[in-house]
Amino acid sequence: MASASISKLAALPARVASRLQWEFREWHTPSRASFLQEELDHAMLDAVAWTPGERVLDVGCGTGIYSRKLIEKQLNVTGLDLSSDLLARSAATGLPLLQASGEQLPVANESFDTIFCHKTAYLFAQPNKALAEFQRVLRPGGRVLLSTSRTRSPYALAQAAAILLSRNRDWGFNNRLGPGAWMTLATAAGFDVRTVYSCNLVAPIVFRVCDRWIVPNEWMRRLNRVLRRGTGWPLAGTRPRLMAQDFVLELVRR
Repeated sequence: MASASISKLAALPARVASRLQWEFREWHTPSRASFLQEELDHAMLDAVAWTPGERVLDVGCGTGIYSRKLIEKQLNVTGLDLSSDLLARSAATGLPLLQASGEQLPVANESFDTIFCHKTAYLFAQPNKALAEFQRVLRPGGRVLLSTSRTRSPYALAQAAAILLSRNRDWGFNNRLGPGAWMTLATAAGFDVRTVYSCNLVAPIVFRVCDRWIVPNEWMRRLNRVLRRGTGWPLAGTRPRLMAQDFVLELVRR
């Protein structure tokens, strides 16, 4: 018994050193995707109800990552993006693809059941026009699933300042609308807000600036998990949660 305890104690420095090395690697080069994606993806793909055969327009489909996930749910998906390069990479999905802006949709009135707009809403220079187009192409009772972020949190302000200073077009944005502003515009455009999914309860913390991590990705994942359990706040609600950084809005056409 004593020798076993001594052996464990002797091995402790090596275990601590190994753990510290792992934590440093996670800070410098995370081995997993950003923790920000987990709750957002869960809200967009799993928390909402889907009906097989549902007609979905994936606005800002990019390379088709989310289009593929929607296909797995047996949905009838059409991809749309303004970038010809991204659409070329999305062609492997075999989906119908449209090159256009979300502010001018080249589709007929009332031709879709759901607009899926993930990580794209900040690119709209004319958000009102995009919402009007969404309203036009949805059937009555159709919905929009739109992801957005809190734009006045310390993290968001630090991101915006870094983008403006770097002048990197890959990090550009055309509007700074948060969840409340989108809800107000959507209501005026003929939508009702059915559900607000408040994701990532970390808004006060500046954990990353562009692609440079300040607080390690894995630490933030753990913190969000602890805060979610500690507060007992459910993901879904009717209003945005104060501590949340990211949101999914489920908007229903009247």
